[in-house]
Amino acid sequence: MFDTFRGLPVHILVIHAVVVLVPLMAVATVLVAWIPRWRAKAAWWVVVGNVGIVVLVKVAQLSGNKLLERVGSTPAIEHHLKLGDQMLWFALGLLLASVLVALARNANAPVPTVVAVLAVVGAVAATGWVIRTGEAGSNAVWHDIVTNTTP
Repeated sequence: MFDTFRGLPVHILVIHAVVVLVPLMAVATVLVAWIPRWRAKAAWWVVVGNVGIVVLVKVAQLSGNKLLERVGSTPAIEHHLKLGDQMLWFALGLLLASVLVALARNANAPVPTVVAVLAVVGAVAATGWVIRTGEAGSNAVWHDIVTNTTP
């Protein structure tokens, strides 16, 4: 199930969604946390979106393990694998931050501000980690190919 889709590795397809949607949901989480009118209307929708992010990250991990069985391991792939395993924790952190935002949507000051600061921390951490993980993965795949070819 997590191996291939229409002849392509599922991992390659899913990671593009992760790389785009984690930063997008991070921005959505922060905006909803800081804008009271948006918080009242969209906080639980952001939670739903972040649940989707957690699912996508898990699918990326499972499909990455299937791809690893096909291509074998290198030190660069092992580095990417370790970072990818930790990405789930960052996605869960972003989800937790969005749940806190939703739960505090009607709270009195300073609770929404404290929660909004936590949302910023979670958003920056998740975005930074997805960039770091993606860079390690692209380096594992493309570094030697680009180094050994000419434009």
